[in-house]
Amino acid sequence: GSEDIRKQLPAESSMFEEVNQNYVHVMDTMQAAQTALRATHAPGIPETLTDMDVKLQKIQKSLDSYLEMKRQAFPRFYFLSN
Repeated sequence: GSEDIRKQLPAESSMFEEVNQNYVHVMDTMQAAQTALRATHAPGIPETLTDMDVKLQKIQKSLDSYLEMKRQAFPRFYFLSN
């Protein structure tokens, strides 16, 4: 489950928590801005979104590697998709 993944990938887990907190902050900022144009041009938002994307890509790579490792150890996991 997710606890096993958190133990096996602690750096990625903490990176995900950071992305999650940033997401909540971005959504609060966007709601307060009331228009998409103002929201996407709020100070720091474009950079935060770019940073979140980079981190999520790294997390996805690590999760893919983790799942592949589990598939090699337990062939019955080959039916799971990424």
